Amino acid sequence: METDDPTPSAFLDIATNLLAILLIVTLFALAAPRQRDEGASQLPARPSAGPRFVEPQRERFPPFSRFYFVLADRVAVWDQEAVVTALAAAPDTRSGATWQGRFVWRPEPLVTRDIDTFQLEFRLDREAILSRSPPWSAEQTERLVDELAQDAARDRIAPVFIVHPDGLETFVPLYERLQTRGQRFRWFTQRPDEPVLIGRHVAQFTHYGLYW
Repeated sequence: METDDPTPSAFLDIATNLLAILLIVTLFALAAPRQRDEGASQLPARPSAGPRFVEPQRERFPPFSRFYFVLADRVAVWDQEAVVTALAAAPDTRSGATWQGRFVWRPEPLVTRDIDTFQLEFRLDREAILSRSPPWSAEQTERLVDELAQDAARDRIAPVFIVHPDGLETFVPLYERLQTRGQRFRWFTQRPDEPVLIGRHVAQFTHYGLYW
């Protein structure tokens, strides 16, 4: 006949397990002070005499761009600060003009990301550039190449040339000098009736590792 009363062997197993646990805890308690004393007796590591490791810092969106319009016998830098100032003065209008042309700022909704995307459309006033900018010369080419090299070394600014069809002959000597100097730059051809479009969108941060 079977009963639920514990047998002497069950009590013996329980006592044996408790004794094993007490022995393990006692061993850890005795070993801890010994490890602490041995660690304190060790000499500090000698400083390395080699070169110090400097963690490279990731730069943000390099290089920065500066835009130049190349027309018939003219090279004019785009005054972006004038556009920003006009937008700040009348932010509700989202459009305006500078002496170089007209602009329209087109904000776009966020696309499930914390990035303020936008697009700026700028239409160049060719007649204003031709009338207010001096004719281009070889001396101006050399001066501009030197200035661009300084901008790149000091502020990491790289030029972007927007070349109209009648400005290709003006741009060729400038292109050759930039290539000879090893200057980093970009250039595009553009029809006079097309606007310049610049902006920021999500893909620039998620898909393009290097925009240049």
